[in-house]
Amino acid sequence: MEDTFFVVVNWNGAALLPACLDALRAQIRPARVIVVDNGSVDGSAAVVAARPWVEWLGLGENTGFAAGANAGMRRALLAGARFVALVNTDVLLAPDWLARVRDDADRHPACGLWNGLLVFADDPGRVNSTGLVLDRVLRGKDRDFGVPLARLARGDGPVPGVTGGALLLRAATLRAIGLLDPAYFAYCEDADLSLRAARAGIGCRFVAAARGVHGYARTTGAGSPLQRYLLGRNHLLLAARHMPLAAALIAVPALAALRVALACPRELLRRRPAHAAAQLRAARDGLRLAAGALAARLGGRGGNAAYPAAVPAAGAPWSAR
Repeated sequence: MEDTFFVVVNWNGAALLPACLDALRAQIRPARVIVVDNGSVDGSAAVVAARPWVEWLGLGENTGFAAGANAGMRRALLAGARFVALVNTDVLLAPDWLARVRDDADRHPACGLWNGLLVFADDPGRVNSTGLVLDRVLRGKDRDFGVPLARLARGDGPVPGVTGGALLLRAATLRAIGLLDPAYFAYCEDADLSLRAARAGIGCRFVAAARGVHGYARTTGAGSPLQRYLLGRNHLLLAARHMPLAAALIAVPALAALRVALACPRELLRRRPAHAAAQLRAARDGLRLAAGALAARLGGRGGNAAYPAAVPAAGAPWSAR
């Protein structure tokens, strides 16, 4: 029986799902596939219905990537999964992707999170990601972003964090540190999970031969106001949760002020008023979320207890969140 589950979170991705799911079907190491649907109205259900080997988990509303992924991961864990792989609808995995990351997982039992190599769908000669790196104020970026593939000299090994386009997670890790934080909705939840794993002594790894092609932000739009808003808002929450507390109390308000004083006027000079408004809303909403996170830490309520449990406690109602 397969002990690995693919979880694909979908929102109006009918145009992307067929290729994504068929690539999962073509994996040389078999796995079960769950599509978690966030209230799509574009015919996604029919795409999945034509593939009876895919389980459909409809949530009826757009709960966001993080909450949708949690719903799928809980379903997989309750069915006995030892590993869960999250794959975006705009990602096509090579047939040996799962076999290669699972082989590495078997060789590194102290690790719990894995990325392979992603290249751009519209420029497969360039690297999209070999994992996640973070700066001092926890701004994240894809490692080796844009590097010509022919010049990449990156072997298997540890990486500071994993990116959410395609990643493998050990079930024991999820039980130890919890699932994704739905407060992020989309973006930065992968960095948050990586930092929580590191705090628990659980490593992240990169597997160079596990390859995939990424449409890169086709679900929200690369550089769109929505993407800018979510990235800006969620960065403030990430900093509040994971920077040293004394530093976070100073850095979070300063980072929000920079969005208002610099990022917003810059967008206006570029004649992008929607992007300017997104920066303002990111600062406002990010400060609100960050204030709650900082208050929890000051009150001693940080830690993994603040995150959704991998499996609900006995008698608790099942929830996608």
